Amino acid sequence: MAGGDTRGALAGRLSDVGELGFLDSVISELGGHPDLLVGPGDDCAVIRAGDATWLVTTDAQVEGTHFLPGWLKPRQLGRKAFLVGASDIAAMGGAPRFCFVTLAAPSQMLARDAVELQRGVAQAAAECGAVVAGGNVSRSTELNISVTVVGSAPDHPMLRSGAKEGDLLYVTGSLGDAALGTRLLLKGEPAGGVPGRRFREPEPRLKAGSLLANREIASAAIDVSDGLLNDLCHVCAASNVGARVESERLPASAAVRRAGRDLALSGGEDYELLFSVPARSKGRLQSLVGGLGCKVTLIGECLPAERGVLVVCEDGVERPADLKPFRHFGSGSRRHK
Repeated sequence: MAGGDTRGALAGRLSDVGELGFLDSVISELGGHPDLLVGPGDDCAVIRAGDATWLVTTDAQVEGTHFLPGWLKPRQLGRKAFLVGASDIAAMGGAPRFCFVTLAAPSQMLARDAVELQRGVAQAAAECGAVVAGGNVSRSTELNISVTVVGSAPDHPMLRSGAKEGDLLYVTGSLGDAALGTRLLLKGEPAGGVPGRRFREPEPRLKAGSLLANREIASAAIDVSDGLLNDLCHVCAASNVGARVESERLPASAAVRRAGRDLALSGGEDYELLFSVPARSKGRLQSLVGGLGCKVTLIGECLPAERGVLVVCEDGVERPADLKPFRHFGSGSRRHK
């Protein structure tokens, strides 16, 4: 839905409209400033300020939606709240510089825990080259921390909209471990090792994103926060292309393979980079692999838009992607179910 009178469409509850319906109804009314170079709909806004260009993104960690009590220590929660925002900056090829923190907390929260949470934000920011520049504190019935990250932009920020038919699809690192960690936590089982670490401590691919953007190798990029297939669909929609992914190529740990390859396809919170590369630039990417700070894996290619998003399954059969998007306003919605 773009523009026009949306009052009839928005007469119901958010659970009826859904997150995407709500966004479709308001996004056309946002932006519209000459210094807003990229507005709503990408990983970050791109804003011109004098001779500088900045990336700005915001995200929240909400108790009951993104985590349950006991899953994260206060300092871990603070670190994660910053790192997921830094991952958006990485997806555009930028470098974090500042952040602003809004903490909404129950009155009964221990003061020392609130301080530890803030220290976690500041510590993670410092490790990524950024500082906490301000924020706000408010009372809430549930713990909610929102972090806005401001980063310096490369000359040519990577967008979701640049992929072309015939481009190759790559992903950094490995997929599915964070979702496996979540599955274990929901079962009340210990989430140690790699799965627990990947859930609690995302690793924004800042070095890889910077090189891919500054060397102008990637034609499009996104960070994988809502699952590989769902985020690939965002790229395809923005770029007006289809895609084919080979499930056997997906980089996954032995634990994820044992638990089910669907975790690599649809599990969320990996915060790896999914990016497209023109076939002619494949050699240039390979020459950079040693300097990216992580492995990269070729997982598929871009197709004509009418083909949609396809998955080549383990049996070799090509099937339409089975998308299971998280609905923020669905009935009884909770991200970790």
